[in-house]
Amino acid sequence: MTELPNPRLHNTSAHSVWRHACLRVCAAAEQLGVNTGPILEEVGLALVDLQTPGFRVPLAVHQNLVLACVLSTGRQDLALFMNQEMPALGNTLVQNSVTASESGAAAFQRFKQLMHIVDTSLILSFEIRGDGAACVLQQAEVWPDPIANFPEDLWISSVIQTGCALLDSTEGHQTVEFRRDEPEDSTPWYEVFGNEIVWGAAQSRIWFKTADVNRIRPEANERLAQANFESAEKYKSVDSALVQSVIVSIRKWLPQGKAVQQRVASDVGLQVRTLQRSLKAEGTSFGRLLADERRRQAMRRLSIGQPVGVIAAELGYVDQSAFSSAFKDWVGMSPTKYKAAHLI
Repeated sequence: MTELPNPRLHNTSAHSVWRHACLRVCAAAEQLGVNTGPILEEVGLALVDLQTPGFRVPLAVHQNLVLACVLSTGRQDLALFMNQEMPALGNTLVQNSVTASESGAAAFQRFKQLMHIVDTSLILSFEIRGDGAACVLQQAEVWPDPIANFPEDLWISSVIQTGCALLDSTEGHQTVEFRRDEPEDSTPWYEVFGNEIVWGAAQSRIWFKTADVNRIRPEANERLAQANFESAEKYKSVDSALVQSVIVSIRKWLPQGKAVQQRVASDVGLQVRTLQRSLKAEGTSFGRLLADERRRQAMRRLSIGQPVGVIAAELGYVDQSAFSSAFKDWVGMSPTKYKAAHLI
């Protein structure tokens, strides 16, 4: 197991990614022969959360996941591999809004407006300059080495993939401009993007012909595109990035019996009183988040057959009786009965 860095979660309290970003990284690593279960546990994520609609992941946690998968696979081109093997936007409202648009230009305009759903640290713009049209990518956060170039690789290849789906087979991108330096072995990049690559550019850009992106697509359904766009625009994450960061910290410390306010506050870069006020403003509290995480873990562990006494100890209860009482308050039955009824 690769030892992971432990960036302070407060570094990304303002930025998060949608759950699909983590699922895609895990799926790519699994295809390359890596068991991502231990990696998810190490970075403080649970598969059940990544399968929960609306769940968002703090950017620092996502970066740790990417780092572990890049090191475990040995693939510096992991972002390119991901977009060759699976759709960049999956079967989502964002994807449906983009692919049903009447033209490439309309699709890229929608994509730029919905980028905050995908990754709040990335800004995508679309500009037309005479015969050329460009998607321009800006990053609000600098990623650490050795994954500093991952987001640029990922989103340039995502835009290329989207362009291929939107434009005729005879059309496509013209030139790709990378801010990054040329990799030591740039073969995978030329295989994906062709020979027209500019390295060390001022901005990340993907150029298309204006006539191609303005062409009306006969298979488009503009009403469907707009309906999906409006639904996606209403998207709200279930919890704020701060709440998600607190949950990740609680999950990290809970098995060690150290999920206390002082430690969690330190993880998210706040004083205890500030954390309390901030959570109150979000309509929740540390105690409620701790109880919710205990409940989720207890139900999951019981369903896979773990002993009640072991669960009680690992979730920080003074004894099995206290755990049983709390569990009955949560679900209306004892842990033993729940285990018998839900054992996988």
